[in-house]
Amino acid sequence: MSETVRVMQEGWGVFENLPATAKRFTEETGIEVEVTLTVIPEMWELMERSFSGEDPPFDLVGVDDLLLIQAARAGHVEPLDGLVAAEGYPLGDFPQSAIDALSDGGRLWGLPYCHVSNVLIYRGDLFERYGIPVPQTLDELTEAAVAVQEAVRKDGTEDFYGIAIRGAPNCGLNFWEVGSTWGPSWGVCWYDDDGRPTLDTPELCAAIDHYVDLVRRAGPPESPTMDFMHCVACYGQGRAAMTIEPANEASIIYDEGGPVAEATRTALIPAGPLGTRHGGLYCPPYAIPSLARSKEAAWELAKFLCASEQVLDDAERSGFVEVARNSLFDEPRFVRRFRPELLETTFESRPFAHGERPVTRYGMEVGNIIGDEIVRVLKGEASASEAMREAERKVAALGPPN
Repeated sequence: MSETVRVMQEGWGVFENLPATAKRFTEETGIEVEVTLTVIPEMWELMERSFSGEDPPFDLVGVDDLLLIQAARAGHVEPLDGLVAAEGYPLGDFPQSAIDALSDGGRLWGLPYCHVSNVLIYRGDLFERYGIPVPQTLDELTEAAVAVQEAVRKDGTEDFYGIAIRGAPNCGLNFWEVGSTWGPSWGVCWYDDDGRPTLDTPELCAAIDHYVDLVRRAGPPESPTMDFMHCVACYGQGRAAMTIEPANEASIIYDEGGPVAEATRTALIPAGPLGTRHGGLYCPPYAIPSLARSKEAAWELAKFLCASEQVLDDAERSGFVEVARNSLFDEPRFVRRFRPELLETTFESRPFAHGERPVTRYGMEVGNIIGDEIVRVLKGEASASEAMREAERKVAALGPPN
């Protein structure tokens, strides 16, 4: 009887190729594969169940990188170091930032597939028409957003905004922006050396004030409820001049075509007051639960899915440009698939892509707490200091981060 690997992955465009890939893997290895593609919120529930310390429903899981470290610290993830060492599996083609994001306690807990970070997506035609420079700093971002909004409205389009940016709560929404870009740009440190949260600080409050000022002055009125899908839709409908999202979102816009797509350009994330750029890093890997039934077969499938030739095939089919494999940026098939300016922005963003959000044994809970408080500031219900004082109290009540 052949062995079976049960694999779960997000039902996202880049992974639509997974069933066909699994079939080819079975043909080559004789190992059967059961594929489950799922979406939020079921996806989070299945991730958590897989790494709960009980009988997992999957042997290989595409998992959020913050949740991965939380589960690893609880002892519910199979370390990959022994498997890597046993066969001399090369890790050198992956960015060091990806390896760092998936490592904890000196051990590697997942195999990189994605390497996702923020870039500036903007309407090049509008910036050229009104003579507005592409912003290189976050202060210039606010200036540009207000200027282009005023110019387009003056020309008769009232329902238009300078920028559509995530405002809804939770770690994957407004805290992705603040935790990955705004906070690090002001030099925020989430915890002190003794493990105490440091949120009500001049640095974080200044970062939040800047972010909130931008959203209020140049964002849609519904910004406090907007997630990344709302922001990209707002931009794609021609209602916003800019958005800040991963480069993959620009690739999707390009593939959809139309006037907005033709006018869209991308640029590096603007620099903060310290002169540094911070795009953040979302690096969901393939990981093996510690109680998986078919660990060795799961490892074989993980290697197959993350192999250069497979990632290239996925990228060609889906338009997913933010791959974890460095070598693909020199691969002619990969280069032909994407607009040159998008490839350039994506490649040049890689040195600025690092895990910036707090990594704790609470997974995304710290970001969710901060995200809820950011919404209060966006709605005018609290100042940044009042909100972060409350967030600091709630985060401290969780206990030490490690």
